[in-house]
Amino acid sequence: MNQTKLVKASLYLLVLIFVVAFSFPLYWLFVNSIQPLFTGTAWFPLHPTLENYHLAFTLRPYWMFFKNSVILTTISVVLPLFFSFFSGFAFARLRAKFKGFLFMIILSTMMVPATVILIPQYVLFHEYGLLGTYLPWILGGIGGSPFVIFLYRQFFMNIPMELDEAARMDGCSTYGIIFRIYIPISLPVIATAGILLFNNSWGADFLTPFMFLQESQYPLSTALLQIGYIYPKSPNIEIPQVQFAALVIFILPILVVYLFGQRFLVSGIMTGAVKS
Repeated sequence: MNQTKLVKASLYLLVLIFVVAFSFPLYWLFVNSIQPLFTGTAWFPLHPTLENYHLAFTLRPYWMFFKNSVILTTISVVLPLFFSFFSGFAFARLRAKFKGFLFMIILSTMMVPATVILIPQYVLFHEYGLLGTYLPWILGGIGGSPFVIFLYRQFFMNIPMELDEAARMDGCSTYGIIFRIYIPISLPVIATAGILLFNNSWGADFLTPFMFLQESQYPLSTALLQIGYIYPKSPNIEIPQVQFAALVIFILPILVVYLFGQRFLVSGIMTGAVKS
């Protein structure tokens, strides 16, 4: 009995260590976002002030970059969710020649780092005059996301085929089965894929917009990294406290989306990972 309690206590201690380790960067970022200008970094707020948050909105067109992030994220989430759903359904429920081979090709694209194909994409989009527009993200969204297609397919393969057969006997077409049956029961997987796509588009993808868009079209992730904040009267002096404040505001949508959707995250991934 004592050994069991010791094991539980050790596990709780390990979890606590991980919580502190992963939370500390956010704590450090917030503490230094409320420090006065030109005071250096600190572990504790010595003279807290919210002036840095005001400067984050006034020294740069923060809301313009925020609007650009909303546009790009909406495109990068809604289109792949929608079109990947049909691809995943087709690979899981429909019969076609070379279906397995085509699915392996899609999975193989996940093995290629995104940065490797940025230069060929840049050349291609330049040739067709697509740079400086949102069309590269629209076309990519229509093509779907390989990981989301895989997630949908694995989920659909765990559904008994008798459900489809019963729906067809009742007069349902393929699209009727999709919209009346599969979409309602797929909400956890859709939510999981949406959270992952949102996190990647909002917080992780800063290089692609830098290459394909003009400065006025940058999302926050690219603008904060590429442009930053400098002192108005001295262009060569950076003000990291304002940068920290802008970053705190930048990560708030990610935290909000995760807090509201985390209950779908684990269940959706586990459901999609089960092998049929």
